[in-house]
Order: sequence, then C-alpha cells, then structure tokens
Amino acid sequence: MKVFRFACGAAILSLAFASVSWADPPCDGHYPSWGRVCYGGAHVTAKTIEWYSAFSECKPSPYEVIASDLKGKRPFVAYRFKKRSKACLYEVMEISKVDYGDDYWSVNGYTSLKNYRERHDDPAVRQSCPLGAMPSKRCNLPFAGKKQ
Repeated sequence: MKVFRFACGAAILSLAFASVSWADPPCDGHYPSWGRVCYGGAHVTAKTIEWYSAFSECKPSPYEVIASDLKGKRPFVAYRFKKRSKACLYEVMEISKVDYGDDYWSVNGYTSLKNYRERHDDPAVRQSCPLGAMPSKRCNLPFAGKKQ
C-alpha cells in the first residue's frame, strides 16, 4: 500500500511540474521601443527577459513575475531580473498600458524592488519608454509579438 501511495504522489507531482513547464510566460514576445534615449526594445521568453536602450543594457536574465493584472483597466506585467548585467540599471521591468489612449503602452524600469513596491506611481524612481503596438495571442495585450 505504501508503494502505491508513493507512486500516486510521484505521478501527481510530475504532472504538476510538467504543466508549469508547458505554460507560456506572461506576455512573451518582442517589444520594440523608439526615441533618442529609448531606441531598442524589450524581449520576454519562457526563461529570460532583456531590455536594451541608450541608457541601460539589460542582457538576457532569468526572471520572476512579481505582479500582473492582465484583465484590469490598466493591464500590466512586472518582472524582476534575477541576474542583472553590469550595464543594467534596473531590478524591475514592467510592461503596462499607459493612460493617454487606447493603444499606448510602455516599458518601465525601476532601480529596486523596494522602489517598485513603495513608489510605483512616482515618476522620479522609474524610467519609461514607449512601445510599438503589435497583436498578442498569448496574453491578449495588443503590443506583444514574436522576436523578429
């Protein structure tokens, strides 16, 4: 009987881990950005995030999703870089809808998790860059797309 319980428990755990690995990351895709200091873009895959601009170079890093709301009035996903490159100024990268209109989106960088959590709405602690709009099939946000 103990062997049967162990086998059932192992099967359930392996299914749980398998379903996690099959899931798509929130809003994976390539997000081009433009402007004098924002030229570049962000990229989200199942295992890494990255963000390049004139002022910061965040090379591919493992990440964790620290906050998300894809169905609210202002949809967003916030990612924490687990291993920041030397030229990366940010610990947190957030992709979010901007309040000025239907199709305006941005990528926001926060220097620390504390700044993201405690001063999220303070423009003094974040750098913001506009994103190009592309249709998304993975998270139903209109700016996500495949890396080209």
